[in-house]
Amino acid sequence: MITFLFDFDGTLADSLSTIVEITNRLAPEFGYRPTPLEELDALKGFSARQLIRYSGIPLLKIPALLRRLRVELKACDPPIAPCAGMPAIIRQLHAQNHMLAVITSNAPEVVHAFLIAHGLDHCFFSVDGGGTLFGKGKLITKCLVRHQLVPAATVYVGDEVRDIQAARFAGIRPISVTWGFNSREALAAAQPDWLVDDPDALAAIARTLSCGI
Repeated sequence: MITFLFDFDGTLADSLSTIVEITNRLAPEFGYRPTPLEELDALKGFSARQLIRYSGIPLLKIPALLRRLRVELKACDPPIAPCAGMPAIIRQLHAQNHMLAVITSNAPEVVHAFLIAHGLDHCFFSVDGGGTLFGKGKLITKCLVRHQLVPAATVYVGDEVRDIQAARFAGIRPISVTWGFNSREALAAAQPDWLVDDPDALAAIARTLSCGI
């Protein structure tokens, strides 16, 4: 049995366009450069720190911006759609008795609303979130300790370079998915243990890891 810890935005939830729309709307209030839609693909090669420098947002305003973003995402109607193919693979992994949890920079309330809206809430034993932009590593570590998870049998699935870094900080192996916020090239350069282009690959990874335990 493998424990899959999932990032939320860009991994489970297809929220990129919604987040760009919200952050562009808030740009004048918080004093940073909005993201032109025509530049979006190029920016997928940027790390989170590079995006902060690109936008010019004052570092002291980032916590307040994240709070506003979480509030706006919670109020989304209709709810954010899941990434293509993810509901099916989540249900498959759960049916195979793998343990699933969410660890995200977003608010747990946003995640719970999403999971309920798409009939996935019963698949996850835990949702942790609301930390700082670069605090996922500590959230993963706390989850490992709280639920007495075995690091060798636990992976973190994310779509950004910072997810790879967070997994390694916590001593578990990262799986990077290519349908989210960072480009395939940027993820490959950070050398995750697995780089997957299709959700079905997660089931294959689960089989491989289960055989090795």
